[in-house]
Amino acid sequence: MKMQGIISYAICYQAILLLLFHILSSQSRANATPTFPGNATDHLALIAFKSKISNDPQGILKSWNDSMHFCLWAGITCSHRRDRVTILDISSKDLVGSLSPSIGNLSFLHEIRLSNNSFHGDIPPEIGRLFRLQRLNLSYNSFNGKLPSNLSSCSNLNVLHFDGNKLAGKLPVELSSMSKLTYLSIRANQFTGGIPPFLGNLTSLIHFAARSNNFGGRIPDALGRLRSLRILGLGGNNLSGKIPPSIYNLSMLSIFSLAENQLEGDLPWDIGLTLPHLTWLQTRGNYFRGQIPVTLSNASKLNWIEMGQNNFSGKVTVPFGHLQQLSQLDLEENDLGSGEFDEMNFFSSLANCSNLEILALDDNKFLGRLPDSIANLSTNLKQIYLGENNIFGEIPSGLGNLVGLNLLRVATNQLVGKFPKEIGLLKQLQLMDLSMNKFSGEIPDSFRNLTLLNKLYLDNNKLNGSIPSSLGNCQNLILVTINDNHLSGSIPKELFNIYSLSVLLNLSHNHLVGSLPSEVDKLKNLGRLDVSWNKLSGKIPSSLSGCTSLEILNL
Repeated sequence: MKMQGIISYAICYQAILLLLFHILSSQSRANATPTFPGNATDHLALIAFKSKISNDPQGILKSWNDSMHFCLWAGITCSHRRDRVTILDISSKDLVGSLSPSIGNLSFLHEIRLSNNSFHGDIPPEIGRLFRLQRLNLSYNSFNGKLPSNLSSCSNLNVLHFDGNKLAGKLPVELSSMSKLTYLSIRANQFTGGIPPFLGNLTSLIHFAARSNNFGGRIPDALGRLRSLRILGLGGNNLSGKIPPSIYNLSMLSIFSLAENQLEGDLPWDIGLTLPHLTWLQTRGNYFRGQIPVTLSNASKLNWIEMGQNNFSGKVTVPFGHLQQLSQLDLEENDLGSGEFDEMNFFSSLANCSNLEILALDDNKFLGRLPDSIANLSTNLKQIYLGENNIFGEIPSGLGNLVGLNLLRVATNQLVGKFPKEIGLLKQLQLMDLSMNKFSGEIPDSFRNLTLLNKLYLDNNKLNGSIPSSLGNCQNLILVTINDNHLSGSIPKELFNIYSLSVLLNLSHNHLVGSLPSEVDKLKNLGRLDVSWNKLSGKIPSSLSGCTSLEILNL
């Protein structure tokens, strides 16, 4: 029994010693400076990194001192086994400074995340020593100069983010050896020298985004070898010529963006068959011509079609109803229209697009009546642009069903008849432009319900009757144009209770009578007032001097 007691005592004593050892080890880790060679290398590299930061408004680097182990510093993640830095993440901290070459000494780094700061200067070539690096994100800073060619030495890199910097020059050919690269994003920089064909060697690439650079030249045929590519963004690069046929073999493409270039030619008729996974098609601002391919309806996941500002022509025959995820259809500023009596029938198929939010068809050659089927469009629809066409007839009363609209523009057409009172149901409207048509009759009293309206264009029609005092209920208006109509009666003083009017109030070229109301001085923010070419009489009210922001006055 005595021997057993001694053994039990010895076991307890050893347990206490072991516990004390763990406690002391934890304290020494938290409080001591690094003592192992590997740790010292990382510690010194981080201190050198900090020395290049000239401004740290959030105080994120205050913890970077010897009061604690560097693995506990803000933004640092270390490996559990070796206490080596594996992740440096100080993104979105408003840091100002340059990137120290010592970063190349953090040889166990897997990820660098420095986005959304104000780093400037060159990207140090010492980064090329980080052979374990997998992800590098330097986006939205002010780095300049060229991409270091020895980035290719980081053979495990699979994600590169350089968006929103001032990087320039050609992409280094050495990048062609980065066989593991899946994500390359270099948007909004100043790269030149053409999109290099060697990018076709990066066969693991899934995402290539290069919008808003100055590459110039043509789209290389070699990009057609990137069979895993899902995102291709080349907008705003001064690219010219035709799209190489090989691009349409990238059957996995989801986002295909070529906006704001000088590209030309027809889109192939079978684009929806060869690129069936498209969700985003953006060709806006080029010189494409021909018809809108009818097979687009086969790409049933399409959410965004942006093909405005081109030279597309002919009849629109796409059965859009198959695109039930479609949220934006932008075909504005083309030459679309065939002159056939049924060319507006495609509106009926849009009724199946229950997620449609933006419909932009203005500045084309569409001819015909606005179909009654407009009433069946999605209640999620927020913006309709139909201006500058040859649409005639009356506005269907069913337009009032589109209660989600915040913008309605049908200016410069041949529309006639009275405004349907149902427009007053569109209580979310912020901009309504019905100008430059042949509308007649009175301005409906129901417009009083449009309390969110801030811009109202009714000019250059054939409206008659008086200006309804109920317009004064629209207390968010900043601009009103009712000029060039046949309106009569006096100017309602309620208009001058719209204190938000700041841009323009134009009532000119009507048949208004009476005097300018003395309440005009309430429009203290108004910049321009035009009541000329009417039949106003009486004295100019002295209260006009209260319009202290007025820059242009036409009486």
